[in-house]
Amino acid sequence: GSVTRRFLNWLRSHGMYLEETSGWGVEPHGLVVADETTDDFEPSGRGLLARRSIPQGARLFEVPEKLILTKETSLKTFGRGILPEDINEFHAIALLLIRERAQGGESFFKPYLDILPSGEELNPLFRWKREDLDLLQGSPTLVACESLSKKLRDEFQILQESLFAQHPQVFPNAIFDFNAWEWAFAILFSRSILLQANGRIALVPYADLLNHNPFCSTFIDLQEGSWFKEPTVVLYTDRPYQQTQQVYVTYGQKANWELLLLYGFVLDRNPYDSVDLTISLDAADPLYERKRKFLVDCGRRSSETFPLYFDRYPMEMVEFLRFCCASEEEMSSDFGDFVSDRNENAVASAIVGACSDALSRYPQSLDEDSKLISDRSLYAMLSQNQHWAIKHRRSEKRILSKTIANVEKEKTSPTFLFQRKRAP
Repeated sequence: GSVTRRFLNWLRSHGMYLEETSGWGVEPHGLVVADETTDDFEPSGRGLLARRSIPQGARLFEVPEKLILTKETSLKTFGRGILPEDINEFHAIALLLIRERAQGGESFFKPYLDILPSGEELNPLFRWKREDLDLLQGSPTLVACESLSKKLRDEFQILQESLFAQHPQVFPNAIFDFNAWEWAFAILFSRSILLQANGRIALVPYADLLNHNPFCSTFIDLQEGSWFKEPTVVLYTDRPYQQTQQVYVTYGQKANWELLLLYGFVLDRNPYDSVDLTISLDAADPLYERKRKFLVDCGRRSSETFPLYFDRYPMEMVEFLRFCCASEEEMSSDFGDFVSDRNENAVASAIVGACSDALSRYPQSLDEDSKLISDRSLYAMLSQNQHWAIKHRRSEKRILSKTIANVEKEKTSPTFLFQRKRAP
């Protein structure tokens, strides 16, 4: 579309090579922008496709440093006397985004801002409507969402009472309101890149059109310049691509709850998917106070949260439960190793009980969610947010149910779930 063409022309006019033919010491640009892409039959917005076959390790593009948005860009734009030098990177870039959007056609970054998602396209979980959030009732993801929303509001209020109050002409309330703040952070959470070379957070136009693949390890970083060339952000492929294939990057080893919270989507095949399980000391345990005090002395809490994966869980959870389930005689044990048959069985029962409690908090069962998704005509009538919510809660229930099944099965196995060392 015209928005995409203006964006690409802006990149070209400021030094990014996007031509289909070779230039002076530069290979033809190997990518093309697709205004609509899909993943697992769900829309995933704009993306980058291979214009031709691309070998593994190829350098796909270089974005000149002057086109990226960083804390340093914000400090220079507002002026050193306005923003404090120690301002949080995300805050600095968020304020820059709000300012540049308000500048309209006068902003240097307008072609980039125009291509960014807006409205319903920009849809991380913390921007969802209440009726869509209600579909996640029982999910620990809702707690994470409420925590993030509160953090954004609290940080905005602090800026209102400090920076905005000190410079009302620079930060007028009509422009720097909470809706703009939330929009800016939705952009930052879903599109910012950590440049490993200097440890900076940055928005990198064009690079942020790449969609996520958890099996990808494409490398993006800052490449230092020379006396005749400014620094650039470069991308190298981790695999070969055939013509018209979508080229991906990884957003990191993120579970679906993180992808939904920060980006607004989930993946059916996510090897890093997990659900948080909270384990607590039993208040009815005669040793409760002694155990609680021990944990406090160690800098721990009487209630801890651990991630459960589809095929595994952290041994730290097992060790914590061994301590929680310890008898008087077992209190001096090394909980990093097998304690006793009784203790190990208590740990297994505690895991099953905690998973069962977590499952009971969802109003719908796993089978009900699966039947709903399988009913194509009914499922097609639901909104995109409803699709994501149902897929996500089903994924969490699958992990919890699989954990219960694994523990119950291993309780009867000679090898036992927690790698018990039998006495000789």
